[in-house]
Amino acid sequence: MKICKYLPVEHIFLNTRIPDKESVLRFIAETCMRDGVVEDAEMLYGGMRKREQTMSTGVGNGIGFPHATSWETKKPAVLLIRLAKAIDFEALDALPVDVILAMVIPENKTHLHLQLLAGASRLCQHPEFMEAVRRAENSKMLWNEVQRLEDKMAFH
Repeated sequence: MKICKYLPVEHIFLNTRIPDKESVLRFIAETCMRDGVVEDAEMLYGGMRKREQTMSTGVGNGIGFPHATSWETKKPAVLLIRLAKAIDFEALDALPVDVILAMVIPENKTHLHLQLLAGASRLCQHPEFMEAVRRAENSKMLWNEVQRLEDKMAFH
């Protein structure tokens, strides 16, 4: 599953100053509310916090993958955030995180949720992806690069 289908350029944030993990989750929830993905930022924030309490979505290699389902969401939303300064995200490899790939998925779309997580994981494992995220000069350039990489990869 290609994430660029659900990642508008407006949801790519570069050199964003966010001080900690809780603030990242709040930023995601507030952005989703502002953009009409959800109506209740607190509910989404709570869902992401609950997910993080189960197990950190800091997957290693500087990547955080916060995600949650929401009954308010009609279609999936993806956000890509490059932090200005890496933060502690309680990552599995104990290293700080500077790239956040967040997802909000409709609650009743379990199969789509798994497909998006797999697609995002696959993209993040591509060596060119992290390089592209860390060197991108603007959101449009990064979106084009994500699309190019996903077109190059075999998706089913």
